Amino acid sequence: DVVDGNGVDLKFRTSKDRMVISEKHPLAIWVDGGSASASEVLSGALRDNCRAVVMGDTSFGKGLVQAVYGLKNGDGLVLTVARYLTPGGTDINKVGIVPDVPREDALPSVPGFVPLIGSDTSRVDFKDVTQRMSMC
Repeated sequence: DVVDGNGVDLKFRTSKDRMVISEKHPLAIWVDGGSASASEVLSGALRDNCRAVVMGDTSFGKGLVQAVYGLKNGDGLVLTVARYLTPGGTDINKVGIVPDVPREDALPSVPGFVPLIGSDTSRVDFKDVTQRMSMC
């Protein structure tokens, strides 16, 4: 379940026999310095489970889970309560997820090109992605 900011419990269920993306299709996931926390866990898990190739720049490296407690005097206390590790045991904190395919190799080398959400992926070499995934 997912609980939203108002405390509403949202049921999140998926069917084991129904996938959004078939395991037969290659999957590439993009990370960069703006990718942190849960997106790093997801990209690391997909890579460690031989399900995706990671492309882009090294992610931010937010590998700690912190709890914030309010104190009676109005101050707050922040405690680190856990670390994010990928399924393969890689510690994400201060290191991030290093891509398999760096941005320079994944994107066109056009001066001033800035990738945007929904950018054209026609230049991604999915044969290369498939080959990399088969080496896992």
